[in-house]
Amino acid sequence: MISAWGKNWFLFFFIFFALFSIVWSTNIVASIYKGIGLFGCSVIAAYTGLAHKGNLLFRGFWWFLIFLATVTFAVALFFPLAGTHIGYPYYGAWRGIFWSKNYMGPIMAFGNLVFLFNIASSGKKIMSLLVNTLFYFLTALLVILSKCATAMILFVIINLCFLLSVAWVKWNQHLRRSHYIALMIVCIVLLVLVFLNLDFFFGLLNRNTSLTGRLPFWSFLIQNGLLNHPVLGYGFGATWESNNFRFTTQNAVGWDLPPLVSDNGYIDIFLHLGLVGIFLLVITLVLCLFRVAKHALKEQTVVSFFPVLLMIIIIIVNMSLSFYLELESFVWFLMVFALFSTTPLLLENKFAG
Repeated sequence: MISAWGKNWFLFFFIFFALFSIVWSTNIVASIYKGIGLFGCSVIAAYTGLAHKGNLLFRGFWWFLIFLATVTFAVALFFPLAGTHIGYPYYGAWRGIFWSKNYMGPIMAFGNLVFLFNIASSGKKIMSLLVNTLFYFLTALLVILSKCATAMILFVIINLCFLLSVAWVKWNQHLRRSHYIALMIVCIVLLVLVFLNLDFFFGLLNRNTSLTGRLPFWSFLIQNGLLNHPVLGYGFGATWESNNFRFTTQNAVGWDLPPLVSDNGYIDIFLHLGLVGIFLLVITLVLCLFRVAKHALKEQTVVSFFPVLLMIIIIIVNMSLSFYLELESFVWFLMVFALFSTTPLLLENKFAG
């Protein structure tokens, strides 16, 4: 544990900075509460990642998501008044046992990824293949029924990335620099086409390029943070605990309801911890990407790409939803888990030698 934290000291520095923000927090009680959650979640995730380094798809994830998908589907189907959003603004979107469709959808997209990897690992086990295939389609259905655009985008991206991972593992020995250059050019062209036709692609999801009013909302929040607490922020977890801040924001952007979060994990960290916090978070994400990519390239197995796709989910989902310890901590757990499960340790290197 000490060796792993030593190699991931930048994450420790981010956690320490968040805890230390109690000193200047505008809501000390909220910062203490959120700080305890951050510290506890990080320690548990670090231990879990180290304890299951040899089995990245350990059964805990599988059973957890079997339970979530089954109960979520049953509640929404048999108790629609509790399991679906009735009326404005979501009009029947499924939320299951979650408080919002915007949390059910991404978590089910993650579950879809877990079952997808388990399908690939089933081999000749017919029962395992059937069960994982069943829950793969069930989680895909729940993603669609959530009517969450972010979840649908995640579903498409992670399935495409999974196929690319399988293809790379199978054919990487035959790939040359020219192939990677060609693939990069194709990706750039596709990205350009997407950006030039944003109205069309968002229209497929019944959305527009303002991201349902998020862009002016985010603009106001960034300006507010830069004007009031640009360097250190309001204090970890303190920003949205102020009703005054919520109602001021509601009036400024003209929404019908006061917002609870910024619907962007990066903006929330900026509001809480300022530019320093954003810098520490970005460096931590770069460290995580480096660890998971290095692990995948070293192992060169399909399962070894699971942490890579985890990081893709984490980075993308926080672009339009707040999943960095704002209203829940599961995604932060997944990030720390991915980091520590792919961290090489001195003891391992000794035995390997």
